[in-house]
Amino acid sequence: MAVALLVAGATVEASPKADDAELNLRIGTYNVWSHLARKSIIRKGLTTDSRNWENSKRAVADLIVRLDCDIIGMQEVTSVCRDDLEALVRKGKGKRYELWWQNTYPEGHKSVIGNAVFFDKRRFKVSDRKIYYFSPTPTEISKGWDETRHYRAALTATVTHKKSGKRFFFIATHGPLKPEANANAGRILVEIDQRYNTECLPTIVVGDMNARSSDPFHSTMCCHYEDTFLVAESKCGTIGTFNGSKGLEENFMLPKRRIDHIYIHSTDKGKLTAKQYKVHRDKYQVGNECHFPSDHNPVVVDMTLK
Repeated sequence: MAVALLVAGATVEASPKADDAELNLRIGTYNVWSHLARKSIIRKGLTTDSRNWENSKRAVADLIVRLDCDIIGMQEVTSVCRDDLEALVRKGKGKRYELWWQNTYPEGHKSVIGNAVFFDKRRFKVSDRKIYYFSPTPTEISKGWDETRHYRAALTATVTHKKSGKRFFFIATHGPLKPEANANAGRILVEIDQRYNTECLPTIVVGDMNARSSDPFHSTMCCHYEDTFLVAESKCGTIGTFNGSKGLEENFMLPKRRIDHIYIHSTDKGKLTAKQYKVHRDKYQVGNECHFPSDHNPVVVDMTLK
């Protein structure tokens, strides 16, 4: 079914630009809710068929374009979602974006799903791309601890601003669901930064972490990184980021629903400062009903690198 791209309560501002002394960045994270996950939830009767991928994909793509991020990490991106989003984002005036997608499952596995990143190829170069897994052997395709179902991993890269030459280390990930694996994921993300960010560049980490601020993951991360929700100079939007299959507005007022995060770490190679933190709550007319495009809402942080 066609999606009417009429947005309720849209308040997306234009992306800030860089000057010579200070690089302005708009960074985002968005779990797009894969077509397979949607099918499962619909089959269980937890949401209506109006929220299937075919109905929702144009809204997801339109929102990605309108967020106007320099870089946005995405989760639950199957090969179907990848192909649809790449085509629809370009069609929707997102020609400046290049898509980097990585399947996190072994070749030949029945699941073909992973993390993805849209980045502004006109402004940025993304190099030295790698993948690390949340397991005791992060450089190998593997599952760890009590996570026996999903292969969870982190994509890493060095990002260079073409005009100024400023660089930072970027990590995009989707955290494990199981408690022991999730707790260890925080440690792995810190170790990735310390071990594989060999030039000690400032770091930005984005993703659906499947972790609340009260969980061990978060406390481990905050020993090394800054949580932009806590340190941003201003906040716009609400606390929660996971609206759920029913899309309940009250979920946005619950701290336990804040599971999508953007962390930063500064070094002597560059200081990152979070200026504005925002959870976007745009709804679209999808399948004859007004819905959030996904079961998560995107988090966008305007920040500077100096």
